[in-house]
Amino acid sequence: MPEEVKSAAEATEIAVSFIKKYRTYTRVLKAVREGDVWLVEIDVGPLSATIAKIKVDANTGIILEYTIPY
Repeated sequence: MPEEVKSAAEATEIAVSFIKKYRTYTRVLKAVREGDVWLVEIDVGPLSATIAKIKVDANTGIILEYTIPY
């Protein structure tokens, strides 16, 4: 059963493990809690900044939404 995500480090770990399914290069830029959602921004562009945004539910740790630009 999913557990509450209490820290930015936990939210970042969830987001990075998810994004690595799609991209090999990852560099975390920030993780911010907004109410019941963690917003994690990750640079996935090895040559130029390409920002992926992942929303993680703070209560369950489930990925709610993500955007991975090409």
